[in-house]
Amino acid sequence: MVDTDARREPRGTGIYDRLGVRTIVNARGATTAVGGTLMPPEVLAAMAEAARAFVVLDELNAAVGRRIAAATGAEAGYVTAGSAAGMALAVAACIAGSDPARIRRLPHSEGLANEVVIHRAHRIAYDQMFRVGGGRLVEIGLAGATEPWELEAAIGARTAAVAYVDSPSAGRGALPFPVVVETAHRRGVPVLVDAASTLPPVAHLRRWVAQGADLVIYSGGKGIRGPQDSGFLAGRADLIAAAAANGNPRSGVGRGMKVSKEAMVGLAVALDRFLAHDHDADFAAHRAQAEALVEGLAGRDDLRCELVADEEAYPAPVVVVAPRGAGWAPGAVRDALAAGTPSIHCNAAHGRLEFHTHCLVPGDEETIVARLREVLDAPAAR
Repeated sequence: MVDTDARREPRGTGIYDRLGVRTIVNARGATTAVGGTLMPPEVLAAMAEAARAFVVLDELNAAVGRRIAAATGAEAGYVTAGSAAGMALAVAACIAGSDPARIRRLPHSEGLANEVVIHRAHRIAYDQMFRVGGGRLVEIGLAGATEPWELEAAIGARTAAVAYVDSPSAGRGALPFPVVVETAHRRGVPVLVDAASTLPPVAHLRRWVAQGADLVIYSGGKGIRGPQDSGFLAGRADLIAAAAANGNPRSGVGRGMKVSKEAMVGLAVALDRFLAHDHDADFAAHRAQAEALVEGLAGRDDLRCELVADEEAYPAPVVVVAPRGAGWAPGAVRDALAAGTPSIHCNAAHGRLEFHTHCLVPGDEETIVARLREVLDAPAAR
């Protein structure tokens, strides 16, 4: 987010101060819990303009869907209320299609082909959304490995789809994607890909459709920097039509997953901007922030730092800070950073802290170093 012109308001001023809410330094990344991303000025301006007139939502969604299709190489696209709604609507499309009677039944799908095959290595917190759409999850494999015969054996008359998860949170034990596509398609079963948080790079927009995915789920409020409550589906035209039939403004399972006209327009402008933007320059700027974090903590004998700059896994570099020995507790340090002034939010997992640079604005890296040093030097961190 280094390139943004929409800088954070001075802490202690502005609308959040009037509401009694603190602003934070976001070192967690574009995650929903801390508000996702910062939208660029042109996205905000487009949303304000969209608020001045009425439109037919289906027509607007179809127009934005054509832009999604062009960007992803898919037959069609559809705007959703974030990627979680996309997961639910994708499964609903596979189970109910565009059949009004089936749509009315969901999420109760007993007697229908409602099984969603998923690798155990791909089970993440958000896969409950597949069940919201009427799916019943069928696990295959172990956390560390899956055999092709396990997928073959899991697909049957009640299989609605095979789900594949592209996320840093997913394990490494899944079958190669080409094997999944070949096996599922040979049996007449669509493949869904949850690629919510994998942008940038831009090439990830087209990779899954190009490899045979039938529906791909993306977030609009993370790397694309659109509205936080936007996402989209890209894929086969018949499945996109079925997702729309299950979604708002109709009264199916997706009725509550509303996307405003303003959010649809904001996503369209953000997507256009994303396609034209210099993401290499952003990555380099965030890498400089990560290097400043590492340098600022150099010389301390109570920690070790690692700079992870894997563009395939993360949209910006991540700095991992781990204690040496039992000197301090990552969870306690995370909580102290969040409770302090300014409030700094980072992740603590697997016995270490993670500082994601994706949503840092210039100067945040200096603030993090100063506060982290203070917290680590305090007795409470021990």
